[in-house]
Amino acid sequence: MIIGDSIRKYEREIVHHIQELIRIRSVASEPLPGKPFGEGVDKALSYMLELGASMGFAVKNVDGYAGHAEYGTGEELTAVLVHLDTVPEGSGWSCGPFDAEIHEGKIYGRGASDNKGPAVIALFALKALKDSGIVPERRIRIIFGTNEENGMTDMDHYFAKEPLPDYGFTPDACYPIINAEKGAYVIKLKQSRKAARHQTRLLTIAGGTAANVVPELCRALLSLEEDGEAELARIRLLAETNSQIELGSMNGPVLEIMAAGKTAHGASPSAGINAVAHMVDFLMQISDISSDEDFLRFIQEAIGFETFGESLGIACSDPVHGELTLNLAKIRLDEREAEVTLNIRHPVTISGEDVLAKLRQRVGHAGIEMEVAGYNQALFVAPDHPLIRMLSRAYEGVTGKPTELLSIGGGTYAKKMQNRGVAFGAGVGGGAHQPDEFIPIAEMMDHGVICLQAIFELSYLEK
Repeated sequence: MIIGDSIRKYEREIVHHIQELIRIRSVASEPLPGKPFGEGVDKALSYMLELGASMGFAVKNVDGYAGHAEYGTGEELTAVLVHLDTVPEGSGWSCGPFDAEIHEGKIYGRGASDNKGPAVIALFALKALKDSGIVPERRIRIIFGTNEENGMTDMDHYFAKEPLPDYGFTPDACYPIINAEKGAYVIKLKQSRKAARHQTRLLTIAGGTAANVVPELCRALLSLEEDGEAELARIRLLAETNSQIELGSMNGPVLEIMAAGKTAHGASPSAGINAVAHMVDFLMQISDISSDEDFLRFIQEAIGFETFGESLGIACSDPVHGELTLNLAKIRLDEREAEVTLNIRHPVTISGEDVLAKLRQRVGHAGIEMEVAGYNQALFVAPDHPLIRMLSRAYEGVTGKPTELLSIGGGTYAKKMQNRGVAFGAGVGGGAHQPDEFIPIAEMMDHGVICLQAIFELSYLEK
């Protein structure tokens, strides 16, 4: 029985609510009582729970970490996991990142495709199921997360209070079915700074916004003391040969240096241009800085522009799940300490502990402190799992295409379902984690048809 097309009659409402949700800036900020990820994220969660309640669903806010809208009865539980938080908007937009403008059939704005559009679609798919009079044999929840972009601690809290679903999916990747996801580490490398021995001194560096984003901007301040004019001339000459570097004006003896890159998802670092890597490389060409800054020299030599971890000694791959990837995501340097944040994603068949052991050995020899700031374990759901069978039936029934099982480097909420869930869709739109993020309305509705059909398939007990 194919029911997916019944969602199409809600298109006007769906577009309206996606626009309203995009207009809420839901980037993680300072925690507040009952709002662990800040005001904006909480506002987005409240918006979706109120919308779900208006549709007649039972809704629940779980301590501000996440919430759900539920329909149906039964002991078993099916869930669709979506997230309402976004990465920071960054720069370079041709329209307002929170204006939710529509141009040529596309809704533009931060979170349009990742993951606000699919979140609204999931809720309306549940409404379409309810309005059709179908009574599911399982309870169905649309679970709204709020910390997917910064560690998924929302789901840790939610599932400590609420049951894991028996079956679930998250429309936060692509079609057909993602049954394998790389393990993902967030690593911080730190070292205390020593007193500078030379006249040209590095004061500060700041670059990058999040571990899962290739940094597009990096800023450094240098102090040019004695012989400042001659040193400035040498630095200007170096900058002329690097299109990613721009020199600011002098403020007394202090020179500002900016590195510009191109952002990309941290799971595909080779698709971006890393501003932090360019800044470190440029600074190491200034002899006084290169002599004084051991930590930066290590970063240049052991990472540089590499995205597979070769010089760190952690490069690895398998023929199905691909290569380990490395994103030099953030840098912070002040008068006391230098620190970088790495995002490392390893193939499913490679032990994360083995990767860590090699990394510890490499950085330890350089006298650098290493901290594991976060880890999402690799995911693998067997091809013969009932969930794969039901989602395949939905996908093939709507599209007429055979189902293919895929592996990705990105990490999704599927990992939080303990091998009871996979990523399935949405695969529409573009610009996630980049300027001018968008979702095409027509393709979005096509995804809605598949999403509704999948919910329908998962709502019945297999005979």
